[in-house]
Amino acid sequence: MTNRRIKVEDLRRVKFVSDPQINPDGSMIAFVLSAIDDEDDRYDRHIWMAEPGTGTLSQFTHGQGSDTNPRWCPDGSKLLFLSRDREPEKKTQLYVIPLRGGEATLVAETEEGVGSPRWAPNGRDILFTSRAWTEEKPEDTDVKVIKRIRYKFNAMGFFEGRRTHLFTVRPGRKPKQLTDGEFDVEYAEWSPDGKEIAFITNKEPDADTSRVWDVYRIPVKGGDPEKITGGDCAIVSLSYSPDGESIAFIGHDQPEELAVDYDLYLMPSVGGEKRCLTEGFDRSLDMGVGSDLRVSTPKPGAVWSGDGKHIYFLTADTPHCNVYKIGVDGDTVETVIGGRVVDGFSVGGDGAKIAFNAMSATSLCELYLLDGEEKRLSKFNDRLLKGLELVEPESFTFTNRLGRVVEGWIIKPVGWEEGKTYPCVLEMHGGPRGIYGDGMFQEFQLLAAEGWAVIYTNPRGSAGYEEEYTQAVMRHYGEVDYEDFMDFTDEAMRRYPWIDETRLGLTGGSYGGYTTNWIISHTDRFRAAVTCRSICNWVSKFGVSDIGFMQPESISGRKTYWGEDLVEQMRHSPLYYAGDVKTPCLIIHSEEDYRCPMAEGEQWFTALKLNGVQTELVRFPGENHELSRGGKPKHREERLGHILRWFREHL
Repeated sequence: MTNRRIKVEDLRRVKFVSDPQINPDGSMIAFVLSAIDDEDDRYDRHIWMAEPGTGTLSQFTHGQGSDTNPRWCPDGSKLLFLSRDREPEKKTQLYVIPLRGGEATLVAETEEGVGSPRWAPNGRDILFTSRAWTEEKPEDTDVKVIKRIRYKFNAMGFFEGRRTHLFTVRPGRKPKQLTDGEFDVEYAEWSPDGKEIAFITNKEPDADTSRVWDVYRIPVKGGDPEKITGGDCAIVSLSYSPDGESIAFIGHDQPEELAVDYDLYLMPSVGGEKRCLTEGFDRSLDMGVGSDLRVSTPKPGAVWSGDGKHIYFLTADTPHCNVYKIGVDGDTVETVIGGRVVDGFSVGGDGAKIAFNAMSATSLCELYLLDGEEKRLSKFNDRLLKGLELVEPESFTFTNRLGRVVEGWIIKPVGWEEGKTYPCVLEMHGGPRGIYGDGMFQEFQLLAAEGWAVIYTNPRGSAGYEEEYTQAVMRHYGEVDYEDFMDFTDEAMRRYPWIDETRLGLTGGSYGGYTTNWIISHTDRFRAAVTCRSICNWVSKFGVSDIGFMQPESISGRKTYWGEDLVEQMRHSPLYYAGDVKTPCLIIHSEEDYRCPMAEGEQWFTALKLNGVQTELVRFPGENHELSRGGKPKHREERLGHILRWFREHL
């Protein structure tokens, strides 16, 4: 049977494997399997079980809820998980279910929903986060009174008057709020003896504009939190050593600098001098490789071996995302699982077994087990993929203007023939600390199926390389990245003379939308552009984006948006050069995008229309910044359809 070309509608057939959690003795793996319900335009998510010894896979939770975040209790007899009813207005709540039969029990139900649950070492109590009112809840009004600069966040909405705090609960009892005040808890873990909890926050008055995150500890019975770090680090996750004597954390010690690599540190659990274990590693921890065909797994952070001698972590080293381990004495970093894009992992109690999910550029995430050797446990997507004519990307390099050799990729058109010429589309990732590698993109394969080549690379500013490379774009938006994209395109034209230079397109989202806008305002070598969730005006973005007020220095080196600094920020804005645009441009934007707000798409559309440029604006209601990766299934399909339509018309 001849394989067929991929279609937009094939999204409906994808099965998304995420969040693998191995039980304490390594005999079972709980994971989340997500699938699209096309009729109801939603995702079905349920917990499944894998038994590596028998190869059995079975669905564990059923019904109409969206079930996620399975976590084993210490003795392996129960699972906690989060579930949300199918009604969109419902919040995610906390459940516990016994492994060997029985119904799931609702353990905690809060007004704002439950997040990040963790079993206590005693296997009875559970720690979780929820947003709580820090002042009297307003009654009978929909008016928002805003007092802090950070009052909304993409995909979360507005949280005026509410902050994320810690709660504990024992099944059958009411939740107990453990922290309170005008601060947000970002991450928390139980101590091994169950007597205290360490968590990450910033309690200072400048918390909304600071990049500092400190570790605090608090007795499980309550009391005043004690800060055990010195206010000089940006910390994103932590974990206790098995003996409770040490805390490992991922972060960095240059919070005032931009795009600093995250490292692994070790410190006494009561506070004291920290020690960097990964100083010579030269990759930023906790970074992943991009894909539009995954349900992301929560980042595992620093994971201790059962004997406390090693720490495991996950991060990207282009083109892969690998699992590494390092000894607590700070010896050489060792690759444990490499050569593929790992999305998440968990370690069995004795460290002998690791469950993980992974993908490649032409294969979707499946479940694997490392037990001496790697074993694939699931084949949910094999039937779909075996029937499709997918194109394996080819790797090639170019040398940027600093002399750094950088990897790029080309996906040839399906049915490519010697002697023919083909259009080509340049794809650009977001971030700018995004990473292209061996992650699978339906969008790329769809373009190839239409008969177009696809080229993509990681310009200066991308993660997955050394810190100096990632920092190179800081204070130089639209400069070194533009150089890299033009040089990369030139190299692709030289290496692949069958690319028709008169039929080039380009597209990208978020920061890639910005670079799309920037490029077409500085050159007319591209025949068509599609800009998604983009930025055209840094000055207008700063006051309406959820992170815009933190960005001025990274864009131009100037630290404000007023006076002479405003002029410099505008010079780094595509809108400043809109009069030079000639390239037909399709603008795709989500109406509830708080990261790159709707006004950015509207301004770009208005400017190009007034300039006589052929342009269209496609607005997606009810969607946020994550449309291409987690939006409603029908909207995701429609977005891809518009991209293909635009390039068909112009290439």
